[in-house]
Amino acid sequence: MIGEKTPEVEAFWEKVCEAHGISADDYHVRTFGDPKYAEYGNHVTQLAIDRVKRATAHLAMDFELNQVPRREQGDYWIILWEDFRPACVLEIVNVEVRPFRDVDDAFAAREGEGDGSLKYWRECHEDYFKQQLADWGSEWSEDLPVVLESFEVVAVNEGVSPDSH
Repeated sequence: MIGEKTPEVEAFWEKVCEAHGISADDYHVRTFGDPKYAEYGNHVTQLAIDRVKRATAHLAMDFELNQVPRREQGDYWIILWEDFRPACVLEIVNVEVRPFRDVDDAFAAREGEGDGSLKYWRECHEDYFKQQLADWGSEWSEDLPVVLESFEVVAVNEGVSPDSH
C-alpha cells in the first residue's frame, strides 16, 4: 500500500463527494499493494473497477510498520493506479482480522483474483506476504493476523486508466 494525497487526488475526491452527497471529512488513499512485491497492481485495480474484486487483504503488521491508519467500516478509500493517479473510490463495508490460516472460501471468492479459489488466494497472498516479511526481517507463519476488508465501489475516475496519460 503506497500513495499520498496529491492535488489530482484531492480534486477527484471533491468531485466524488459532490456527485454522491458524501460528507466525510477524510479518506484513505493508497494502491491495493506495493509494486515492489507484485507486478499485477493495475490488473487488481481493474478487477475492483469491474466489480469482480470486492475485498482485499493485508498483513496487520503492514499498517503498523508503514504507519498507515487502519480502515474501518464506513471509511472511504481512493485506490490509485500504480502511477499514483486516482482510479476509484471505495467504501469499506466490513473489516475483520483473522489468522492467515482461517481465511475462508467465501472471502477468497469476494477478493475475486485468479480463479477465485481459496487455493489460489493462499498461494498468491503467501508469496506476497513472504516478500514483505523478508524486507521487514520477520518470519512467515500461518498464524499471522490478516486484515480482511470488504468494499463497494462508489465511483470510478472515468477516462483515467494505466494507459491514459
